[in-house]
Amino acid sequence: MKGTARRIGLLWPSDGLNDREFWRLLPNDVSLLIARYAVGGTLDLGQLRRDGDLDTLLDAVRLLRKAEPDLICLGDCAGGFVAGAAAERFRTESLEITAGVPVVAMSTALAKALMHVGAKRVALLSPYRDEVTECLHEFLKDHGIEVLCSHSLAFDDEFSIDGMKSRDWLDAARSADSDGAQALAVAGGGVSLSPLISHLEATLGKPVIFGPGALMWAALARLGVRCARSGWGALAHDHLDEEASVVASDMPSFLSRATKTYAVSSTPPVFAGAEGSWLFDIQGKRYLDFACGSGTTNLGHQHPAIMDAIESQMNTGLTHLGPHFLSAEQVRLYGRLRQVLPIGLARFHPATNGTEATETAIKAAMHFTGHKRFLAFEGGYHGRTLGALAVSENKGPNRTLGRLAPNAAFAPYGCDETELVQALDGAVPLAGIIVEPIQATGGMILPPSGWMKSLAQHASAREIPLIVDEVFTGMGRTGQQFAFMGEDFVPDLLILGKAFAGGFPAGLVAGREDILSAWLPGTQSSTFQLHPVSAAAALASVEFMLRHDVSAKARQIGTWLSASAALLGNLPFVSTVRGRGAMFGVEIVDETGRPDHARATAIRAAALAHGLITWECGTQGHVIGIVPPLTIAERELLHGIELLREAIDASARCPAPEFVRCDRR
Repeated sequence: MKGTARRIGLLWPSDGLNDREFWRLLPNDVSLLIARYAVGGTLDLGQLRRDGDLDTLLDAVRLLRKAEPDLICLGDCAGGFVAGAAAERFRTESLEITAGVPVVAMSTALAKALMHVGAKRVALLSPYRDEVTECLHEFLKDHGIEVLCSHSLAFDDEFSIDGMKSRDWLDAARSADSDGAQALAVAGGGVSLSPLISHLEATLGKPVIFGPGALMWAALARLGVRCARSGWGALAHDHLDEEASVVASDMPSFLSRATKTYAVSSTPPVFAGAEGSWLFDIQGKRYLDFACGSGTTNLGHQHPAIMDAIESQMNTGLTHLGPHFLSAEQVRLYGRLRQVLPIGLARFHPATNGTEATETAIKAAMHFTGHKRFLAFEGGYHGRTLGALAVSENKGPNRTLGRLAPNAAFAPYGCDETELVQALDGAVPLAGIIVEPIQATGGMILPPSGWMKSLAQHASAREIPLIVDEVFTGMGRTGQQFAFMGEDFVPDLLILGKAFAGGFPAGLVAGREDILSAWLPGTQSSTFQLHPVSAAAALASVEFMLRHDVSAKARQIGTWLSASAALLGNLPFVSTVRGRGAMFGVEIVDETGRPDHARATAIRAAALAHGLITWECGTQGHVIGIVPPLTIAERELLHGIELLREAIDASARCPAPEFVRCDRR
């Protein structure tokens, strides 16, 4: 957020049960100043009308005015709407005159928020009794919003609302919803509600607007502060960016054809925001993210731990240093990694991204051994810069470049013991061996059990540095903190990238003391290596992963995906469904059993049109990658699987080249 720190005053009933709700919805540099006033404590209609007494509120405003807020919010939703829309306007205007600053009421903010997301016909969830809920019906009607159906929880006091658990809110929301409703409106809220907003929106397939979220959104909008905060749900995202829409239509003429932007669709969505497992485009359409930015946003979008870390780092004013100095967050990150990784991986070399980290590891091995040849594996992929490409058998369109340096020999991935020994001894002298624990880009290919450990033992016996590329598999993705930890060996050099910095560009090589201390200062560096903001995000990501056992969640996702494998595997043109943890691939073949890139792309395009983002992998681009956030809810995951199932099933009814066109008719 840009600009001077702001101060929001909150007029709040004396029970103060939901203070945390408002703090959670605000950016860190917006202060919340609370002035309490006496209320009766019950939720019957007569008491709620008395709670909204103007004289009581004027006294509270006079007290709050001494703190010089930039704006004042009325936090009692029911105290506003039971009086009616006209009375609410009069009360707000009277308070503004006394306060000398703008005043925003929750009940009015709720109506405006519903209009903002284009909802004129809504379902309503109310914690109040029917006679109170009916007042909200009339209030919304006066703002041009029709309530199609409602569900009243009929609570007698605020303590009952405060006692609502996540499951209670989910059940109540389902009871309140209607197919014809364009949004679900929730009168008021509770501290257990705001973390569920994205999940509720995914469950119901529509915006969920609740009182505190609407109030804080309206307050910041009135102050001219732009802040997409976790818990706002659909309110966090602009629903139409006309300028971006116009420019986007010309983008095919702007971008190099080598980018992947138009690989799936000639008119791909342009994204304006994201939260949790969802992305939002400039038209306001929601997309479930089964790609995670090519396996990068492991903790989902707008994760509070990551957002707080980068905001704190930005607030230090330290946004760049270069390679000659360290930031405090970099130092803390290295210290934490020493505690996380085996003792054999004691040295670290920072990089800008995973590909650069691969280049660093290759160079380190060459300097250490004095040799210039590597053993890599068929189907392997390590990046698109020239050195990383040289040790990648999976070169794609870059095969036309011919022989690259360093020199590399390639053995079958997962080959038997005899073939592995022949490959090792036939390629000497070697600078190193580079391998992925699971070939992600290659199509989610898993080696046989014990193969990685055997490879490590052979490398150690021959004193050849073993480089393990965990750019994709690291940070909990496979169900282990790092995939090698489940294979009972320790690599000599470990490459990290992608999810390492929680969605920010960063890479790292962790390695043996003797290898990473053998070369001279300045042999390998880059201007933006482990940027201070990326370092802060990486530290937050590592800390969250450890404290909350994200690896266990990946194993749970793997269980859910395995259960879905049979559902997808029985569909036409699906050869196999395979993977581990939260990384699975659906292999698409033609009638003869050959890889079918055209049909895989058409299926992905149809899924995209229906709000599901998938990832392309496979040596011939014929595998549909399922790479969800490790924070995804089971219902979200199953919703995405159903969208993918529908896209695959529909593809069987059309020839692959015509699939996208005929599916949209």
